[in-house]
Amino acid sequence: MAFLYLALINPYETKHFTLCLFSLAGIENCPGCGLGKSISMVFHGDFLGSLKAHPLGIPAILLIVRRIIQLIKNTKTSLKKMEVING
Repeated sequence: MAFLYLALINPYETKHFTLCLFSLAGIENCPGCGLGKSISMVFHGDFLGSLKAHPLGIPAILLIVRRIIQLIKNTKTSLKKMEVING
């Protein structure tokens, strides 16, 4: 859901919905917000802007996608084991 949200927002808007306490307090350079903006820029095809917003945006996407794939594989394996046990 977070990827979907980041893909749909406009990363170039100055104001958008946020739960970040730093951003709500008026601090503009929050690393977490920069990472989210960087990931959003990748989804919009702005790779150079992504690197400028936060250099770890692209590696974060790769790590998150890798983890999602691992979780899917583990779930499938667990379901197969349960089928064998339950007959």
